[in-house]
Order: sequence, then structure tokens, then C-alpha cells
Amino acid sequence: MEVNTTEWDDNSHIVLAVSTGIDSMVLLHLLSTTLKASYRKLTCLHVNHGLRHASNEEEQFIQQYCRDLNIPLHTKTLNLSHIVDEGKSIENEARLLRYDWFDKQMKALGGDVLLTAHHQDDQIETIFYRLMTGKSTRSSLGIADVSWREGYKIVRPLLNVSKQYIHQYQTQYQVPFYEDETNHQNDYVRNDIRNRILPAIEQNAQLNAQQLLKLKVWHDEQLLHLQKRAQAFLQISSNDDLTSPLYISRSEFNALDYSLQITVLDEALKNLHTGLAFSEKTYNDWLRQLSENVSQSILYSSEKWIIHIAYDKFIVMANYSQQLNNVTITEPDMYQFGHYNIEINKAMPQHQFPLTVRTRKDGDKFKLNGVEGHKKVSRLLIDHKIIANEREQLPIIINNQNEIIAVGTLFIKESYKQAMKIKNTGDELGNA
Repeated sequence: MEVNTTEWDDNSHIVLAVSTGIDSMVLLHLLSTTLKASYRKLTCLHVNHGLRHASNEEEQFIQQYCRDLNIPLHTKTLNLSHIVDEGKSIENEARLLRYDWFDKQMKALGGDVLLTAHHQDDQIETIFYRLMTGKSTRSSLGIADVSWREGYKIVRPLLNVSKQYIHQYQTQYQVPFYEDETNHQNDYVRNDIRNRILPAIEQNAQLNAQQLLKLKVWHDEQLLHLQKRAQAFLQISSNDDLTSPLYISRSEFNALDYSLQITVLDEALKNLHTGLAFSEKTYNDWLRQLSENVSQSILYSSEKWIIHIAYDKFIVMANYSQQLNNVTITEPDMYQFGHYNIEINKAMPQHQFPLTVRTRKDGDKFKLNGVEGHKKVSRLLIDHKIIANEREQLPIIINNQNEIIAVGTLFIKESYKQAMKIKNTGDELGNA
């Protein structure tokens, strides 16, 4: 049997997610016999979903099985009744709960690798499902041999092994297992693909479902190439180190082909560790606004992130839209105002204190440097194309004569330039 054991070594603590189905029981048998020398320690995890009459019986069975083999076993019973009541997808919600428990167990156990028993037929089924549901354009076409969670990796050592071979192994070694009767119910799309559609394809001599495996290899290579192009674009266009905030040239972005635009959006969100994911429909709405004559538009906003259009830029940045309180400055020191650092040094004349730092107000104006006259703060912000969100965060610094002596990093009165330094840790757009 072609089992991939290259992702762990004889010093590894491997942890097997075992369901009592034929696939995971065959893998457990392999690990406890033929592959016993390939690792240092083996632990099993079992989740009782409580959805079938046999669930408790299966839990008792795997407890006894592992006890007989002296393999540590940890079990978890899920309460899914609220999911059924709320009409949510049981499969999706159960998976989230299952992996949340796996994460906690892997940390508690100090496990290096979590093994699951996905096999080649699962791979073909997944490829077919993603192709036919349109879920293949922005991610791998199938199941990865290895994927990463926080602090550990998930390995699928049977991914190149067919279900037929697993059945042959089970028969040869009389491996005990439980059959999940719901696997034969075609109410679920995945079951219908597995039980009806793929067998029908195999019955046609002109068709071969195995060709889907070749398609996955090609697709994933093309996706990797797109991702590399997207990263190169982000490095060049943003002229940034790919940390928040991210400014992308609107004109350069609009010049990209559609597939690359979508990939750039995905990679940008990934680089900033936003945890955000958007549908292609949402992306298409963004692309429409980016290509139209829209000077400013908020595309997405949450407590943590804001994504918007501002003049010739497309911006992803942390959301600094919290209400800011006035700051009173009575002596030279370092001060914080939102995402701005303000340094007042000893060159500031004592008679100018106290200084006040606040956000802008309607009608704010300041005296220009080197020329006669005043300028409205609102006009300064427009001239520098400061985005709407940032306008409400700019520090306006006022002396004790109620005179504006600084507007963010955009303006500092000439006679105060040696006495203060202002730094925007969020890199305001239009900084001059």
C-alpha cells in the first residue's frame, strides 16, 4: 500500500483522527503494525457526533480497541442539537467544532502531526465537486497532502491509495470497522457524487475519473503561477513591505487581467493576515467600482479592517475610526493620538503651553507659511487627497492662543518645526 510517511519521522508524536469507519481503521491497523517503527508515539482522537444510534456503540468499540493495543485515546461528544434547530449545515458546523477540539488536543498533547484517512477516491470526489460547483477558481482543486494549522500540520497519508485497495486490505487482515449508513443516502451532494455519478462515469469505457487527478496537478500549478505574479505585483505596485496599510495603484490594478485581479485581492488579504474572505460576486462589485469614475468609496468596513477606494488608490488598512478624545499637552514629551505619535521637545516656547490636540472641526483654518492669507483645513485635505476615514483621525494641534500650528503631517507652522515631530504609524494617504 502506497502510504506517505515522509511527513513525520521516528521521533514524531503522531495523532490519528479515527472515526471507526473503514478508512481510519485501516490506517490505524497500518500504524500499529507495519508502520510502528516510523514514529515515537501514537495517540488517537475520536469524536462522537451523537447523530446516529450507533454513535455510542462506536465510541465504546474504539475505546476497547485502543485499550487492547495500549494506544492512548481521547474522545469528545459534540452537542449538535442547536445546529439542527437553527437549520445550519450539520456537516460544516460539525467540522468546525471537530477541528476546534483537534486544535486544543494537539496543543495539550504536544502532537507533531495530525493524521486523517482521506484517500484517492475522496480526492477524485472533491475535485469533481469543486469543478461542478464553481469552487475551483481561487483555491486548490482538491485535497492537499499536507496542510497547516496553528502549531501542527495535518497529513493525509492515504491520499494516493484507492478505496478498492483499502477494502482489499481490510478483507485480508480482517480489520474491524463500522459502516455509516448515512453514507449511502444521496440527499447530500457529496454522497450523490460518490454513490451515483462517479460509478456511472466508470461504467463508460470512454471515460476515466482518474483523469481528474491529472487536472488537479495542472490546475494547482497554474494557481501557484498566478499567486507568484500577484505577489510580484503587490511588491511593485504598493511600494510597500506588505504590512498594513496596503496601498495599490488603481490604474495599475485595473490594467491586470481578471484572473490576476482576483488573485491579487486574495493575496493582499492573506499578506495582511486579515482573516477575511470574500465571494467572487463581492469582488466583481469591487472591480466595477474600481473601473468606474468613483473618487471615494468604502468597499468593506469592520471593527478591525477597512477596504476602500480613495482617488487613485485601492486601500486595505486597519480601521482607526474610533472616537478620539482631546489630548492636552503641558510639557515636552511623547504623546499618542490615535495612530499618530507626537513628540514635543524643549524647543517649544513655554508660553505656548498648554497645547491641545483634537480632530478637525467645520471652519478650521490655518495661516500659511511664507505667504499672506489662510487656508481651510478641509481644502488642505482635498488637495492632498486624504481619504474620508483618515480625515476624522488627523491630529489638529492648537496653541494656547487657539491658533492651529499643525495638521497631521501635512502642515506644521514654520516657527514650530524645530519644536515638534509628528509621525503617522498608519502611513496616511497623501502624506506630504
